[in-house]
Amino acid sequence: MIQTAEQVLFPRAGQVEVREVPVPHPGPGELRLRITRAGICATDLHLRDGHIGDPFPLVPGHEFIGVIDEVGPADVRGLALGESVAVEMLVPCQRCDRCREGRYNLCQQDLDTPGPGRQLGVNIPDDAVPYAGGYASHLIVPAQAIVHRIPETVDPDAAVLVEPLAVACRAVSRGRVRSGESVVIIGPGPVGLLCAAAASAAGAAAVVVVGGRAERRTLSRSFGSTAQLDGRGEDLVSDVHRILPGGADVVIESAGSVDAQRTALMLVRRGGRVVLAGACGAGPTLQIPSDELLLTREIDLLPSFLSAGGFEPALALLASGRFPFTSLVTHVYPLADVARAFADIENRTEGLIKAVLVPEERS
Repeated sequence: MIQTAEQVLFPRAGQVEVREVPVPHPGPGELRLRITRAGICATDLHLRDGHIGDPFPLVPGHEFIGVIDEVGPADVRGLALGESVAVEMLVPCQRCDRCREGRYNLCQQDLDTPGPGRQLGVNIPDDAVPYAGGYASHLIVPAQAIVHRIPETVDPDAAVLVEPLAVACRAVSRGRVRSGESVVIIGPGPVGLLCAAAASAAGAAAVVVVGGRAERRTLSRSFGSTAQLDGRGEDLVSDVHRILPGGADVVIESAGSVDAQRTALMLVRRGGRVVLAGACGAGPTLQIPSDELLLTREIDLLPSFLSAGGFEPALALLASGRFPFTSLVTHVYPLADVARAFADIENRTEGLIKAVLVPEERS
């Protein structure tokens, strides 16, 4: 019988520990998940460094999949031991106005404290709710969490991408991408590449991927992009308008910079839609000539925050086998080697696209 679990902990800003803790057991309505994969997101590094609030001590990890290995009393989900599942990082209250209208990414559970609702592996401190992050061998799934079965045909190295793909699917949905339309995606990181796949699957006739490393732009072809461009400023605008006269119907910014956001407004057609899906952090403020770029062109500016409503289409897309999703998982590390994984990401190790942690299986 399992006695101990392994966890990564951020005890305070700038510090990372790997520790052994007693194995958790689920309470009423809860599940225990044996984590099989946990993706590393840039957000996790920002969390480590204290750039996103003060949730310490924190067990990070919001991109995770696993197998149910214990079911708590009074669970009503109907899931069975041994089922492979994905758990949404967002833990909605399902009572507030935003949750009731389906925008549970804007959950207002704690109305006295403005800010985002509960997010597994992001803002739930370990000293308040233990076992609530995916950088671990085991996690306790809260009773309010949203759980999805993973189709048996989906490879685990593809399934671990379900959360960032759900973010991409939401961004494409926010942009109302329709069949035959043109889409420009700025920033071919993991989410940008997945946005290309989601836009292509939505029926986009042209998917132009802009910026980033040359090898990632090349890889984007296998995820549905029809053209790839580098460059900045007016030169880039000219190149896009050469391919898409008048500009794109939809531009999705996933680079996470105010420069990219400004560029997005320059690349969209009059009356088009711009989706802002990349978090910029506490950096510079976006400054634009609003009359010239927004008012007189009637641009729809649509922020897209996290993954609400995106898991179902993401799992369907993974199961379709249409795109080579496993090719994005380029580096796999044991959970105990999390510091090396972080260093490789920060050092921009050649060929690294998506890094994944795999906990040691315990018995």
